Amino acid sequence: MRARQTKKNEKNATFRRRFAAFGRQTLTVAAILTALGGDAGDVPTFLGGGAAVAVANDASSTENETNAVERRLVELRKATINDLRLNVFIWEIDATSLTIRLETTLESARDAVRKAFASEFPKWSVKTTLLPEENAELEGRFFGWTNFSTIQIRKEPRYSAELTTQSLMGTPVRVLKREGGWLLIQNADGYLGYTTSGSVKTASRDEFNRWIDAKKLIWLDAFGSIYSEPDENSAPISDLTAGNVTVWKNEETSGDFYRVETPDGRLGWICKRGATEWSAWLDANKELSAERLIATAKRFLGTPYVWGGTSAKGVDCSGLTSLSFYLNGFNILRDVSLLQGEGVEIDLTQGRGALMPGDLLIFGAKRADGSTYFRHVAIYLGDDRFIHSATSVRINSLDPNAPDFDRYNASQLIKAVRYVGATQDGYFKWIGDNSFYRKR
Repeated sequence: MRARQTKKNEKNATFRRRFAAFGRQTLTVAAILTALGGDAGDVPTFLGGGAAVAVANDASSTENETNAVERRLVELRKATINDLRLNVFIWEIDATSLTIRLETTLESARDAVRKAFASEFPKWSVKTTLLPEENAELEGRFFGWTNFSTIQIRKEPRYSAELTTQSLMGTPVRVLKREGGWLLIQNADGYLGYTTSGSVKTASRDEFNRWIDAKKLIWLDAFGSIYSEPDENSAPISDLTAGNVTVWKNEETSGDFYRVETPDGRLGWICKRGATEWSAWLDANKELSAERLIATAKRFLGTPYVWGGTSAKGVDCSGLTSLSFYLNGFNILRDVSLLQGEGVEIDLTQGRGALMPGDLLIFGAKRADGSTYFRHVAIYLGDDRFIHSATSVRINSLDPNAPDFDRYNASQLIKAVRYVGATQDGYFKWIGDNSFYRKR
């Protein structure tokens, strides 16, 4: 006991000596504790009497204002950002210097914060970075492409974080910021997430525009390889999966092979039978067809369910849907809770008679608070049958008398939307009109 008390007395004496060096400066409790290396429990003992009360009051006032600032930022985020899966709104609060550091991808969100704080918290300084353009760390290289057949995009910059989606080779992305060995990117479908820095080839605006102009090839077979020589027995330099895009290097061919270059500069050869010229393929897919959409989805029957998967290697329910649309020349939003809000809603109040092949079936339930939980999506085939990814890509029925009746999903069919023939709006559009695939 005596030893502990002696140690505490020595600590307090040290605090008093250090505090005397501050003279008559006005300091917040946070600044004092930082400088002295103490913690909140030391303040009353070390300062004592009225000084302790003054510091406590100052700390309470600072904490209250900081909490008010935090609450206001939450309100502004909700008011300006529709979905954090599609836009960034990140802040840090420095209560000592009364400074807010904000990173966002939306000018309107940045301007709303500046305006609100100028009138409501005039003592606070708001320092903003519009991503990616104002991120000096990127040195203007905020364009890029996916390097490998599929790359993993995660919720946080760590390998153990949730896999939220994937991106296919040659998909253009926006690089928003670096965090260690990770990049925060935005995929061509608008989705945000973290991937390893080696998974993306970053580029300047000029480099990106040259890529847009270059002759490219899209791989359409489910799987394939880029070979080191124009020979299927030569060593592969990369695998391929449906939807991968490479540059057709100098439009060179050799027998049954195209000479190609990957986004990160690897050169090799791909079989002509699995690929086609990008712009010709794009022009041939300006109109969305229910028949082709369904035929594409059926190509992946038996493919395993993979949470976050969007490739022939494995798909989740919305991954199958987005991949089927992409291979028919169209982008849609990634998640069921997002894509259910676009297209044209089908009236199901009189039953399923209004459904047409190619419609998207949305499954979910009402929460206790009255909101709707959208959890699953499928592509309608007609005659009460649908294709979806659940354990694997498979076909089931809404008809209780059918041998492949899906009782669980049939009981939770909550909505249907039609994209075929719908006005292209929001994130639903022909790839040729997607700004990610156009010159910047």
